[in-house]
Amino acid sequence: MPAPTQALDLILVIDVGNSGAKLGAVRGDDVAGPVRLPRVDGRAVREIAAPMLKGKQAIIAIAGSDPARIEGLVWELSKLRLGTVTSVGPDHKGIPAAAVASPARVGVDRRVQVLAACHLAGEAAVVISCGSALTVDLGRADGALTGGAIAPGLGMGARALADGTARLPLVDLAGEAVMPAGDTEPAIRAGLLIGGAGAVERLLAVAGVGPERPVYLTGADAPHLKPHLQRSVRSHPGLSILGVALAVRASPPR
Repeated sequence: MPAPTQALDLILVIDVGNSGAKLGAVRGDDVAGPVRLPRVDGRAVREIAAPMLKGKQAIIAIAGSDPARIEGLVWELSKLRLGTVTSVGPDHKGIPAAAVASPARVGVDRRVQVLAACHLAGEAAVVISCGSALTVDLGRADGALTGGAIAPGLGMGARALADGTARLPLVDLAGEAVMPAGDTEPAIRAGLLIGGAGAVERLLAVAGVGPERPVYLTGADAPHLKPHLQRSVRSHPGLSILGVALAVRASPPR
């Protein structure tokens, strides 16, 4: 039997990434959170989710880039009886198939973000995601990913400079970034943030993304990048959370 309609009203989504996990609650198109979990385990989920659920059952959907951790979390949460637990993987029927050369190799995170952006825009949209990687992805009006670009994330770039050189410091992305920069730390920020913004805008231009196309900005480092972008973007920190919930609504667990 499909999940009951009342369960689909509230969907808890756990997004398991390379550096941890975050949890959000979705009602309609509204996303509460996401909040970062202190640990990737069932107990941490219960501590944060219980006040949201208030004794009610919900669908708990788990997605992300670490299949082993997702499988373990599904098993743990199934024992806690918080609701119907399901995983949203690359073969999930609620996510439109990626219209690319090798669909099986496209990350679920990129696909659900594009799905959410196109849903919110009501037309073909673009997603700039600033996490472990800096990605620019294009989507069709039906939410299918049609391709994009992947570059090192802003934080990863900062760490690479610090680890790979003898004298450059690890720089916090929050701070002054001007060009020309008058000191080492602002110069690193300028390279990462202003350079990153320039790279994104160049990628959009090469892809033929005009000013009329909706562009969504998401990811932990999005607030650092946004001030340096010259084009208008729509910020949405819970884009991946919403995308997973949309996939679950389109193809509920049985």
